[in-house]
Formats: sequence, C-alpha cells, structure tokens
Amino acid sequence: MINLIICVLFFYAAHLFLKMSFSLHKVPFINFTVANGDLSGMTDLSERMGLAGENLRQSLFIFIPFAVMSAVLGVDNLMLAKTWFGLRIVYFLGHLLNLYKIPYIRPIIWVPSIVVLIMMGLNLYVS
Repeated sequence: MINLIICVLFFYAAHLFLKMSFSLHKVPFINFTVANGDLSGMTDLSERMGLAGENLRQSLFIFIPFAVMSAVLGVDNLMLAKTWFGLRIVYFLGHLLNLYKIPYIRPIIWVPSIVVLIMMGLNLYVS
C-alpha cells in the first residue's frame, strides 16, 4: 500500500506542472509564479489539465487518509486503492483527449472512483 501511496503522490505532483507545461509557449513562466499573473493566454489543453488536477485534489484528501489507515491497521484495501488510482488515470486521460465534451462520459469515469472511496471507508469501518 505504501508504494501505491507514493505513486499517487508522484501522479499528483505531475498534475501540478501539467497546467503550466502545455502553455509555456503562450504564457510567460513568471505569470504562473505570481498570485495575479495573467493566465488568459493558456491553451485549452492547459485548462483541461488544471481541471483534472483540481478534481484529483478534491478526492486525494479522502484517499490518502484511507490508504494510510489501511496500511497502519492492516486492512486489505490494496485492490480498491489500485482501482481508484486506475480510475484517476483514466479520468486524466479523458481530460487529455478531451473526451468530456461528450455528454455523460465524465460521470461514467468519475462516479466509480467515488464509490471505490466509499468502499475503502466501509472496509475500514467494518474491520
């Protein structure tokens, strides 16, 4: 479980740079580093990477405690954690490929990741 947590944290760290990486040819680096930098020239891909990162951030604060508690308490949530991570990768790829312009694709990928988090929590509660 600890190796998976480390992989998830590296995945999150990569998200921090993706928004900037796809727009450096249009937006100066300094604009990404100051509080009120002009980011109006960002590419559509950069904006989608920002959305993917924000969505990951929203569920990461639930996943990390569940994963750490699973490791500490010896609860076998590894398969659920891997499933969650896999769904997060698929969610990221959906933003990368701009699949979410198609109606109902986003919830088909996003909702199962939330269900997996609930199942991880229930496993911790029952054990």
